[in-house]
Amino acid sequence: AAEELVGRNEQYQALADKIKDKEVSIKMGHGQDGRLYGSVTAKDIAEELSRIIGIEVDKRKITLGEPIKAYGTYNFDVRLYPEIVGKVKVTVGA
Repeated sequence: AAEELVGRNEQYQALADKIKDKEVSIKMGHGQDGRLYGSVTAKDIAEELSRIIGIEVDKRKITLGEPIKAYGTYNFDVRLYPEIVGKVKVTVGA
């Protein structure tokens, strides 16, 4: 069981390293007032990040808080395992 835990930690750490320095770009439409049509959710970020790295990332691992409702650049944690956290930069634009 201890060997399995070590293997799992290494697997999650490798995923955290793969996520590091990745930038997720999400395009959203907006109205004349500049407000987004809808919002960007953890699901949107997880889908795009999964596409970029080629490994599925669970949306529940992304620490988002509230959906993104404005253009800009945001930094989020991807909590892969209790002690292993990856960082991801998300840019929302037109």
